[in-house]
Amino acid sequence: MMNQFYLKEKDQSLTALTPIRLAIHVPCTILEARDEYHHLYHLYFKDQQFLAAKKVSRSKRRSYTEKAFTQGIVFLCPHPLSDQLVSSEMTLTNQSFTVLLKKTAHDPLQSVEIFSCFDGLIKEEKLFKVLRDHYYTYKRDGKFKKAAIVYDRIRSIYPEHEWVKSTRSEKVDLTADQRTLWEARNLKEGFPIQHQLAAAEEQYKSAPAPGTFKTLLEFTNIHYTPAQQQMLYDRLLADGYDEPARNAFKELVRQQQPAEAIRLLAKYPFTLRASDVRDLRTLLQDQDTLTALSFETLCSRLAPLLADHPEEMNEMILTALRHVPDHDVGGILRHLTPLADLPVYQLVKQLAEIAEDPEQQAAAGELYEKIGFYNEAIDCFTYEMELHPESKEPVERLFKAYLASGQAEEAKAYQDLLKTMVS
Repeated sequence: MMNQFYLKEKDQSLTALTPIRLAIHVPCTILEARDEYHHLYHLYFKDQQFLAAKKVSRSKRRSYTEKAFTQGIVFLCPHPLSDQLVSSEMTLTNQSFTVLLKKTAHDPLQSVEIFSCFDGLIKEEKLFKVLRDHYYTYKRDGKFKKAAIVYDRIRSIYPEHEWVKSTRSEKVDLTADQRTLWEARNLKEGFPIQHQLAAAEEQYKSAPAPGTFKTLLEFTNIHYTPAQQQMLYDRLLADGYDEPARNAFKELVRQQQPAEAIRLLAKYPFTLRASDVRDLRTLLQDQDTLTALSFETLCSRLAPLLADHPEEMNEMILTALRHVPDHDVGGILRHLTPLADLPVYQLVKQLAEIAEDPEQQAAAGELYEKIGFYNEAIDCFTYEMELHPESKEPVERLFKAYLASGQAEEAKAYQDLLKTMVS
């Protein structure tokens, strides 16, 4: 569920906002939200601290904001990282850029870093003057590296400005600059954990594998609450990434929670590996698990996962049929339609064709036996015995059917009857 929060303006008015997406970048993170009239707002954060918000129509071309949403790491909301910035019913107090400038005046370089993110929001002349003044301050103080960083920020915003073209900046190595490192996703010391979380998720999405998921899992286990972890996994699963489901499935198997493992697999099916096939087969041998699982779910959601293992799939369906409460052959056949290539489908189809034919009750009984419907098989063989009271064959079949169904006393009665019959 989307968290609604409030933005308080300087006139004390409140605007209810709903997060839409989040752009992780350096130095600012931008949360895009909309109000009840679908107007867009961009909220800027640095190290999870709220800076300022602006109602926008669209991002200015080649601005920092556009760069953040096209070259940063972007997540749709809800997402744990946006959840850490704004919680439900929270109120953020907006402040003007002038007030923010005064608050950052004690650290000119930080002021430059922050205000260079607002190039699409502040008038060009005003922003240019603020940044250039800091450049000259550092030059006068002999802090040439910091002056060079400020010049680099100005040049990135105003590459065609006459001052930029006419000014010679000190040549300094910016390979260790945070923006350079971030663009290369070289997250050395000094990056907030939110950036590392975002990068780990981006890495997993670009190369989904157990290794990249393990790295993501290690971060989320430490820095996300269980609810936030589930939020992330639900988002990944909805986007088609299946490692969270596989990981959760294996954990439930390890904890010996078969019903929960099966429910998760039915809800979030993933491509099974050999070990997963073994786990699934073991789970579906448990009578309680099969009893709790609908046959329709088994056929439509779970069995297709074994498409590359038809023998395993066929055996699983046969095992499950023995625990189906409703023995309506027509209904079972409909559920089996997605699995028409399996031998069990052909078996049930053949049974459906002859089940009501009085002349083929012996054959129907044999088919009922094969799918574990012993009571129906016993009815068929009993009918055959009544038609052919002198024949030993229906009696032998009744003996075997009662024995297979666990009805030992009835089986013994037919065994005794067989002994009295003439060959």
